Amino acid sequence: MKKENFKEITDKDLMVFLVAKGLKIVKIKKDPERNRSLVYFNDTAELENAVLAYTNKEEINYGDYIAAEKRVKTLLSMQKMN
Repeated sequence: MKKENFKEITDKDLMVFLVAKGLKIVKIKKDPERNRSLVYFNDTAELENAVLAYTNKEEINYGDYIAAEKRVKTLLSMQKMN
């Protein structure tokens, strides 16, 4: 995996926000050194703008956020089992 094409995200709240905004997770793996999951998104201008929107507390559709939270939680739970 070329590091420059992907952005590694470890913060669950940010992951949920990004998924709710429509960004796609491209890879997930366990961190071999720590008890956490490493989630990768394509490193694009859209990702950068979404991270800024998260930082600036942009409003987001509540239903989209809750649905994304459930999907991310399931994905992270499955990752812990591996």
